[in-house]
Amino acid sequence: MSVTLPPREFFKSIKKKIRDVPFSYVIEMTTGSKVIPLSEDDKAVIDEIFEAAKDVLNEAKTEDYSSMRPNEVSNRLEEKLRGKLRGTIPEGKTAGYPNIMVERRGKTYYVEVKLAEAGKLDSNLRTFYYEPVELTKVKRDASHIMVGFIHENKKPIGFKLVDLSKIKVNLKSEFNANNKELYKTEAVIKSYPEAPVLM
Repeated sequence: MSVTLPPREFFKSIKKKIRDVPFSYVIEMTTGSKVIPLSEDDKAVIDEIFEAAKDVLNEAKTEDYSSMRPNEVSNRLEEKLRGKLRGTIPEGKTAGYPNIMVERRGKTYYVEVKLAEAGKLDSNLRTFYYEPVELTKVKRDASHIMVGFIHENKKPIGFKLVDLSKIKVNLKSEFNANNKELYKTEAVIKSYPEAPVLM
């Protein structure tokens, strides 16, 4: 299968870093759907998400997540929250943004679940990612809310609700490859030991 390679102009454009772009603008430009800022009209739904997150937190305090990786802890909290909100997985796809879709009184809410380490909420470390894809999970005009669970040594101790219409994002382009591509036969020059190691 032949691949059409991008022209030089494409590479000139992606070398530029783009900073402080409203996340709502990025969503609209990449999906065609608007991000609706939260208002007083959403109070009942905000309260419902808050109470559900509190229930998830209280349950999590009694469980041992010490042997799990942070993303596994986040996935567990996400599953619990989705169940309590009677939410669905947007477009039936677990990977990618957002995690949960909730419908209330004719309005759609997208809910993203994140896990943050206590004491690092003011760090410059990148922790929120959005990858524009052709088959997007965002198909509707909606409010976008993040439930950021806070943990100490993988033990959840609190959370914050965030209106994602109020955040700005940066773009840093990168090229990547997986191990299947890196270690393919025609690229490997020499191996030691000579016999392939079967895992």
